Formats: sequence, structure tokens, C-alpha cells
Amino acid sequence: MASIAKTSVIPPQPSTERNFTSRLSYDKTTNCIGYASGKSAFIRSLDDESLEKIPKVIQFTGHGNANVTVVRFSPIPQSQYVASGDDQGKVIVWGWSLNNDNNCVEINVKAEFHVLAGKVTDISWDFEGRRLCVVGEGKDRFGAFISWDSGNSLGEISGHSQRINACHMKQSRPMRAMTVGDDGAVVFYQGPPFKFASSDRTHHEQGKFIRDVEFSPDSGKYVITVGSDRKIACFDGKTGEFLKYIIDEKSPINGGIHALSWLNESKFAIACADATVKVFDVENDNCLQTWNIHDSTLNDSQVGLVATGDDTLISLSLDGSLNFFKLGEDDMLKSIKGHNKGITAMTVNPLVSGSFDGKIMDWEVQPAKLYQEHTNLITTIDSSAYPKIASVSWDDSLKINGETKYEFESQPKFSQTNSSGITAIITNNDILQILNTSEATSIGELKLKESASAVGISESLVSICYENSKIVEVFKIVDLSVSYTLKTALRANATSISISPKENYLAAGDASGKILLFDLETKDVKTSRWAFHTSKINSMSWRPAVEDETQSYLATGSLDTNICIYSVARPMRVIKFMNAHKDGVNAVAWENADVLRTAGSDGCLNTWKVTFE
Repeated sequence: MASIAKTSVIPPQPSTERNFTSRLSYDKTTNCIGYASGKSAFIRSLDDESLEKIPKVIQFTGHGNANVTVVRFSPIPQSQYVASGDDQGKVIVWGWSLNNDNNCVEINVKAEFHVLAGKVTDISWDFEGRRLCVVGEGKDRFGAFISWDSGNSLGEISGHSQRINACHMKQSRPMRAMTVGDDGAVVFYQGPPFKFASSDRTHHEQGKFIRDVEFSPDSGKYVITVGSDRKIACFDGKTGEFLKYIIDEKSPINGGIHALSWLNESKFAIACADATVKVFDVENDNCLQTWNIHDSTLNDSQVGLVATGDDTLISLSLDGSLNFFKLGEDDMLKSIKGHNKGITAMTVNPLVSGSFDGKIMDWEVQPAKLYQEHTNLITTIDSSAYPKIASVSWDDSLKINGETKYEFESQPKFSQTNSSGITAIITNNDILQILNTSEATSIGELKLKESASAVGISESLVSICYENSKIVEVFKIVDLSVSYTLKTALRANATSISISPKENYLAAGDASGKILLFDLETKDVKTSRWAFHTSKINSMSWRPAVEDETQSYLATGSLDTNICIYSVARPMRVIKFMNAHKDGVNAVAWENADVLRTAGSDGCLNTWKVTFE
């Protein structure tokens, strides 16, 4: 019947958490960065921009239901091996390969180990790409040295009494390693096999967290530690002996330091909670350059950092923004923004998306623009009057470009918008409201006779499904007193309703993954055979109207992570794409008759090319 292929991905931003460091990793061979976002590990190219102005992306979902916490590239050129850790103590080493057109990614898991009893906070490879240092939280231990391919122990991590925040292995011989943690301890190891050599608890303030550590590249002459005490401590990379503090009185540090990264043997950079990124010369102790991020608000706190060359850096803001800098340039080169939580609402033509943390992204501008519009989940977005962007949220408000224009008496449970900017909303007090969202004006409202579980809207019709009776009722938008009910009740509570462009069909998807297709002329069920999903239907979208009635197709997205495209003419024929989004597909919409957009709980926006026979 047809085929479906993913053509591009807009990935989420790295996961962040206040007062904690988020790890970024860089691979020079492929010019990619690696990071954790939710339950996935992402590899994101800094080179090739697709036609839709987004980098090529690799998503690894092998950690199951655990949140990924760190992603680290192997230092061996061309190996394309990655080690990722999660909040359940598991470490997975995996690799990838691309086919000739670079669209199909094959991921191969090389090794998998349960290393700790708690969260993995950092991973470091040795310079030979054979050994791993894994640290984090635990009961009997806070870290381990292991062989990446067998998991065999290659030494012991000791000297810490609390969680270890960071580790690093010297990238040259003689092999050395250092770990730092919440207990204020800096512990130095010699190996292999790695053994405790010395510890230092005096050069960082007691009661403060040491957050990051890194040896200088190549020779490993120096090793730097930084933490919440705002101190930069420099140690000898070979002996572990404290050498000095890096202090520049002309450039004070006014916030805790979250991360550091070496640009070369003599220069390193730090990311600070005071929304600054600073570059220091280790030999002369002077600050070479400081960048202040935007308005220095809480969301601008810098919680991650990685050098991508001798004079280039990428930092991570608390709001998930990736900021690009070049030494010698006074201003930031660019900032990449996006979602780092699950996407709950999406509109196409133009492409705008909203997530459950209240963020809205406008992808039509370059670079994409982030709005912190709401404080809670966004149920629907209307961009029909673009550049006006109207949104309805669980924070009981309708906002247009960030300004509250309408407040609901009760929380909107769910809503749906048609192509003309008319939105149907069901509130917690069982009121059906019809609003012109771009103008924030009420068209009508109706007190429902019982609670509803879903709502759908077309150009002239609005439909709801009741929770108890599971009956679908259809109303005229212009007069909500005019309605009729469909004859057949659903088998489970409806979770999504979609009316076809010509308003001759209505599809009602339920919590079990089944879909009933009604003929609105006869009010009868046209087919009950659309049952290829195994879980809740989250979203449905009809293919744009075509003259040939046999070309009527319905795209559906489900909690089961799959996308289905059903044919009205041939109900038992279905196009199915498995595992389209980690943890579920939340929104589907046709951009045109051959291109489908989807959004999911993984924070990704995917574009699909659908080829029909």
C-alpha cells in the first residue's frame, strides 16, 4: 500500500538539573557532541545541517526505563564507541554505523554492565580506549575501574564517603586517575591496576561539593578541580600533589563552578552558576576571556561545558540551551535552543511545538526561538494567525506570544484546534468551551451532561466522547444546542477524536489502542478493524483532502511508541513504524499529503516521508 521513512529529527536539548552538572562529550573525528536527555543518549552532529536546518542525530534508547545521566565518546579515532550510564547504575558501551545515504542508523550494543547500586554521574575512558572509570552513587562503593569489553575489575575506588561527582583518567602514560565528590575529597590513583595513591581534603572548602575534574590533554601535566566553593585548584598530573590556586583578581568568580574543559595544554575553561564562561591560562593564572550569558537569570546558569577545539567551546545553560563560543570573539557565536522534556502539543505550517514544562518552540525562525510561556503542560497550540502563537495550558490560561489573554475558571483537561484557529476545550468542571484562540474570544460554551474523555474539532463540527456511556456526541460549532449521537459506543474510554477534512468520517481512538471509524452521513460504524496499536491512542490526523476518496488515510500515534497509517478504502492494510518515539508518540500532523510530523515523550520532533502506491 505504502511505505514510511524517517527523513529528519529535531532532537531534544540535554537534560539539566539545578545545582548539578550535566555532562557534555565531544568527538573530534566525527565533530559530534554526545549528551543525555531523558531516557535516551543522543549523538548530535555539529557539521551537516539538513534541509530543515537541523543536525543529523543518533538516538540510543537501550537504557530502557532508566534516565540516562552521562554519555562519553571513546578516545580512539574512528572507533565510534560510546559509553553511557544511567540513574540505575548501568553502563552500556555501544557503537553505530550509517548506510550510504546516512539516513538509516544501525546501533550495536558491545557490552552492558551493572556497575553501581545508584546513579552513574560520570564515566571516563583511558587513552587506549580499553578501560573505564565509572563513578556515582552507591551503597558499598561509589565507583569502579573496569575493562569496557569484559567488565573485569581493573582496580578499586576508595577514599570517598559520599557520592562521587566526577572522574577523569590521564590521557597519556604513566596512567593516573582522579575522582572528586560531595565529601570535599580529591582522590588520586595510580595504575593499572588502579590503586589509591593519595587524597586531599584541605584545598576545597569542607561542606562544599567538588563538581568536576580533568587532566590537561596530551601530556597530563596538570589536573584541575572545581566546585561550589568557587575555587580552581591545580594539582600535579603525575604525583597528585597540590600546586596552586588559579586566581585572577581582575575577573572574580561570583558563582559556584559546575564544569571545566581544557582547550589545549595551557588553556582551560570553566562554566559557572553566575551565568558566565571563563577561559584561564594555567601557567600565568590569568583570565583570558569572560562571556556573560544573556540577562544572567537562573535559567542562564551554566551547568555543562566541553571544548571542541583549541579556541572553541560549547556550554550548557540550565534551560537546556547549547551556547557556542570562540576565543577572541566578544559575543556568543550562536545558541541552540529546544525542548528537553516531552512534547505534548504541535502544529505544522508553521511548525511550533510545546512541552509539558510550559515551553514553546517556534521552529520557523532561524535560529529557533524558545518561549517560556506557561508553568504547566500545554494542551494545544494555534499558529493559524502566525506570528501570533496562541496556547492553552494546564496553568488555566490561554496566552498569545507570552501574554495572558484568557483565564479559565477550571483547568483545561484537553483541547483541540482546527485550521481556522477555533479551539474546543473541555475543562475539569465539565464545560465545553469554543474559543477563537488567536483573538482570545469566546464563541460558545455548554455544560456537559457527564464528564468527557476526549474532544475533536473540524471546520464546522465539534465532537466529544463521554466517560461513562462511551458515546460520541457531535455538535455544530455555530450552535452547540444542535447535536446528534453516534449509535455505537466505544469499548474503552476515548482518548483522541479526529474528524476528516470533508467531515464525512469521524475516528475515535480509545485507551486500549482500538479505533472506531464512523460514517457521519449514516451515523454507523464504517470499520472496527483498526486495532493495530497496543496502548492508548494519543493523537490522530487525517491526510489532507484529496479528490480520490480511496486516498483517505488516517495517521495515529500511541503510547505504545508506534505510528500507524490506516486506509479507509482498505481497512486491514496498515503502514506501521515501530518505536517511533521513546515512551510514546504524543502528536501527529500532516504537513502535506506526503510528509508527516510527529512529536513524542522523548522530546524529539520527527519528519517522515510517506510514499503511497
